[in-house]
Amino acid sequence: MTFRNATSAAGWWRPHVLGLAVATAALAAVTWQVVSGGPLTVLDWPVHEVVDARQPTGAPLALCVAVARLGQRWLTAPVLLGLAAWVSWRRRDRRPLLAAATGLASLAVAGTLLKVAVGRTPPVVGLDAVSPGLENVAAWLAAVLSPGGPPYDGFVSFPSGHTANAALTYPLLAWLLFGRNGRWPDPRALRWALAGAAVPVLAVGVMMTVLDYHWASEALGGWALGIAVALLGRLALGPGDTGAVPPGIAPPTGRRVPADAGFPGPTGPAARSADPP
Repeated sequence: MTFRNATSAAGWWRPHVLGLAVATAALAAVTWQVVSGGPLTVLDWPVHEVVDARQPTGAPLALCVAVARLGQRWLTAPVLLGLAAWVSWRRRDRRPLLAAATGLASLAVAGTLLKVAVGRTPPVVGLDAVSPGLENVAAWLAAVLSPGGPPYDGFVSFPSGHTANAALTYPLLAWLLFGRNGRWPDPRALRWALAGAAVPVLAVGVMMTVLDYHWASEALGGWALGIAVALLGRLALGPGDTGAVPPGIAPPTGRRVPADAGFPGPTGPAARSADPP
């Protein structure tokens, strides 16, 4: 007998691959606009002038910085890896940890190379300029591979790393908790968790602009990059198998069914639903 959940699981990857393609295209478009000084960057300087003249102080500043730190790697990476390791241990499944490692490694590589290759100045310099080129990557690699030598001195502002970290971490945490291969698989809880994840993701990007750490277009690039690598992590997580059987469908013949599984018994309808715990 074929179950509806097994049928739908066959194409589980399609929306994630489509989302990955859209996010990658958006990142490419934003990068092209930044490098070419296109219309998408027109508001970068006016926004910088507005926020630079209105920097918060005291408690508002502390609050803004605290929100911005929700995208700091020293916070997001241990949380993501720790939860993934715990879920992997509880499920006896390496895929949750693989998903977190895939997302973090993809962001580290793609984010660093993009920052170095674009070579954009941050707002604090007081100048919006880019010096793109593969020679930047070569110089950066030479600096990294030469311990004790001079550090790489190029600009690396685009895209916003904090924003990308947030866009990777919080959606992936939701999938690790409530997705098909999560600790507590639950589609409804997953929808709510993903909606909630959008709050810190958006807040970090906004704060990086409000605090004048990044140009506004760099937050856009960070969101696109973070979503792309989060979807890579989701693909590494796999289709999953919650073991749940939709209500109204009988179990396969010969399969032992717990008394509280939610299937109709021989003397009447079950008293409990088939929703997973």
